[in-house]
Parts: sequence; C-alpha cells; structure tokens
Amino acid sequence: MAGLLRSEGRSGAKFAAAISAEFFGVLFFALIGAAASYKNFAIANGLALAVLVYATANVSGGHLNPAVTVAALATGHVSVLRGLSYIAAQIGGAIAASALHLALLPKAAAVGCSGPGGGATLGQAIVWELLLTAVLVTVVYAVAIGDKNFAGPAAIGITLAAAALTALPYTGAALNPARTLGPAIVFGCGAGSVRTTLLYVLAQLLGGLAAGAASWPLYGIGPHFGKWGEELRADAEVAYDEAKQALRGTYARLEDQA
Repeated sequence: MAGLLRSEGRSGAKFAAAISAEFFGVLFFALIGAAASYKNFAIANGLALAVLVYATANVSGGHLNPAVTVAALATGHVSVLRGLSYIAAQIGGAIAASALHLALLPKAAAVGCSGPGGGATLGQAIVWELLLTAVLVTVVYAVAIGDKNFAGPAAIGITLAAAALTALPYTGAALNPARTLGPAIVFGCGAGSVRTTLLYVLAQLLGGLAAGAASWPLYGIGPHFGKWGEELRADAEVAYDEAKQALRGTYARLEDQA
C-alpha cells in the first residue's frame, strides 16, 4: 500500500485533504471503536482501523494515531508542518467523536475512557500501553516502508485487535494518544484522570518513538530527516505567498465589483 506514511506537498488542496482525512479518519475510528460493547471491542476496533487506513492511506498516509505521526516525524518520513497538523487533526477528531457519543448515546458518561483495570496498577497499565503501542507502530513501519502491499491496513487492524484482546481488561487498550485525550477532555473520566491521561499519552508516544528507533536500521530514515528548520522556513514562505495571492485575488474581485 504505497500511500502509507506518504507525505506530498506543503500546502494547498492536497494538504487540506490530508488534514481532513486524518480528522475524519480518527473521528469515525473513535466513534465506532469506543462505542463497541466490551465483548466486541477488539474486533470492532481492529476492523474499523483497517477499513479507515485503507480509506485514508492514499490521501494522508493513513496515520490516524499521534504515536505513528510522532514516530514518522522522528525518522523523517513526514515534515514538521504536516506532522504537527496531523496530530492536531487527530486530537480534534477524537474530541469530536466523544462529543458525538455524548449527544447520541444514553449514559455516555465514560465512553472511551482509559485507565487501569482487572487488578492492574497504573504502572503496569502504562507499561502495557507503551509495549503494545510499540508493537502496533512497528507493524505500521513494516507494511508502510518495508514490504508495501495492499494487505498492509489489514495487518495493522489485526495487530490492534490482538493487542486489544490482550490489554483491554488491564488498560482499556487505547494505544493511541488521540483516543486517550478525546474522552478525557469531553467526559473528564473520573478522579485522577488528568494524571492517568498524561501518563498514558506519554507511554503511547514513547512506544511510538521506540518503534521508530527500532525500525531505523531496518528501513532507514525518511527524506525529511534533519531538514526540519529548512522545511519550516519553506512552508512559511509557501503559506505567505498563497495568502498574498489570495488577498490580491480578493482585492481584484472587489475592484471589479466597484
């Protein structure tokens, strides 16, 4: 699946489409996955992720997870502007999904909230989240950069389903900072949720970075590695030129109407 982790263009219609794909991809992933019943949670989330990665891969690269995007940023497979924009869109999509849960579900007071369970301590849950997020992101690298094929999104979905089957009783099986933050922001998720949420997000991001580091010797670095400052300046220049052209166009139209 050649589109996975793809990074094309700095701005314009393609860039806006990519940001929209990440926003709506995470929105529907969280909307479907978090609302699933406990016994169907793993399969619902795995299937939803696989389908949505298929749907977004050729538009945005199909990240749908800040842990994936942070890893891709660190290894140079995505530019800084695109990466930060993706993360903002992903978190926004998760918040929107939780808002829809609040509006559409009865007794939706804790839909999607993550935290330790099954007798696990917070420390144990955090380690599970770190390790399983690392496994998930490693699979993303394997199918996106290594052996690219059409079955890649299915492999990612199966990995999430397997991880959820293991971790759901003990951590809530978030494995995604956006999926952790969305419900916490909308619902609050109970006493101690701020600390739990921050530690979960940190563990998930570290898991993503660990996967990126482990994948480095196998798949190499991306074209953006070490060019962060240069690309940010170029992005700013492109944005400035486009804004200037838009203002000129608006001024010309106003003159024509006068």
